[in-house]
This record gives sequence, C-alpha cells and structure tokens, in this order.
Amino acid sequence: MRAVSLFFVLLCVGSGRYAHADSFSLPARNALVPMAQIETICRHYELTELWTKIESNPPDLPFRSDGCSVWPDRWFKGQDLYEGCFIHDLHYWAGLPGDEMGRMKADVRLMLWVAENVSIELAEAIFNGVRVGGSEKLDTPWRWGFGRIE
Repeated sequence: MRAVSLFFVLLCVGSGRYAHADSFSLPARNALVPMAQIETICRHYELTELWTKIESNPPDLPFRSDGCSVWPDRWFKGQDLYEGCFIHDLHYWAGLPGDEMGRMKADVRLMLWVAENVSIELAEAIFNGVRVGGSEKLDTPWRWGFGRIE
C-alpha cells in the first residue's frame, strides 16, 4: 500500500527539485523578501510553475517566511527544517483560492523534502499537520493563499 501511495505522490508532485541548497542562502526568518529575490529562489529550485504563477498574478502582500509555522524549525540532532518550510511558505503565499491540487502539491513537496532530509516519520506528521492547519478556510497567517487579500 505504501508503494502505491509513494507512486501517487511522485506523480502528483511534477516539476521542481526540492533538495538541499548546499551553497544557496535563503533569506532569514521573517525577513521581507523582494520579488527579484523570489525569482532567484524559484529559478534555483527549478520552481518554474510557481514563478510563472507569481509573475503573472503577484500576491497582494509582501512575502515573509516564518519557517515551520507552529512547528520547531530545528529538529532531532539539530536538523534544520527551514529550507523545506521556506519553500512551502512560498507556495502557500502565492496560492490561489480554491486551488486544492496546488495546495496538495505544495504539501507533498514538503513531505518529500522532510522524508529525504530528516525522517519519513516526521514527514508524515508534518504532512498531516499542514493538511489540517493550512486550509484557506482557517483565519491564520499561514493559511493557503496568505499573500492574497480577500
């Protein structure tokens, strides 16, 4: 059963390498990230689809990432989750209302990043957390589409 689920996840994710950026430096937590830097980040991570969405329909609010919202950024043995959470925040900031497939892809990418870089068990827990806590129906600062004023 798990193999079938993993196949679906890989099929669903599509483009965008979501791997460690060894020599690439992301902005600090809660720093304002200008659009030119967002473009550089998207190009570095090969997030072409995301950059196209942002460029053609930019969110109303400026982008900042708080890292892993209501979750510790540093995990067991000091493993840092910030990179994965930053990219996930970028997807959520640019998210379009009602785009459940876009949200699912963002959540799956985060789950895969955590599974590859930290642990599978933690990846499953984080995935379940963002599926429940990231709904655009919730009035939270980290919900899907948080860069768009409704």
